[in-house]
Amino acid sequence: MRRAILVALLVTCHLNANAAQNGFIGDAELETVEDSFVVEYKTKNELIYHQSNGRVWIVPAYSVIDGRGFPKLYTDVYGQALESEYIKSAIFYDYAVKSKHHPWRAAQEMLYEGMQLESASRANANVVLMLLRATGTRWAHDGPNNCFSRCHGPDAKLEWRPVVDDRDVIGLIKWAHDESLTIEDIEERVKTVILEEGPHSSIGIR
Repeated sequence: MRRAILVALLVTCHLNANAAQNGFIGDAELETVEDSFVVEYKTKNELIYHQSNGRVWIVPAYSVIDGRGFPKLYTDVYGQALESEYIKSAIFYDYAVKSKHHPWRAAQEMLYEGMQLESASRANANVVLMLLRATGTRWAHDGPNNCFSRCHGPDAKLEWRPVVDDRDVIGLIKWAHDESLTIEDIEERVKTVILEEGPHSSIGIR
């Protein structure tokens, strides 16, 4: 009997430890940046997100974000991401677009997972991921081995957005609002509406 109780306690402790390792740490408190030409916010605290795949995302305290890492078509459909029910995930994604510390695919999938932790439905997360895959910012990850670094130098931070017809992307919203879809399903379908990779720029695309 005592052994069974001990095993149960150990299992509970293990589950609690895993729960603590995955998820958000820190409060999503923002303050408006004064005297800015565009609406910008500064994070009051350091934010940390432990993703389920083991990747750790960090937004330092006093980081400046503006929500413009989200493409216009997303804003047209959902409004301002920094005012959404998944504000923490939005902060991490917006910062990821600006900092480019992680690959763009990883950033989009972090948002996809995080917004569901913040109570967004799987169906809505699928629509958001579809919009980002189709129209979101992409970038060459830091390092000398990617093709853009070989052309533009190892410190180049190039970014681009796919060229699409917005009507084609909007036509996928109803299809994407389906909780049974996988990331792979969305990836393959989005390829059918991307017309070109898009011009590359060393200046942030907003």
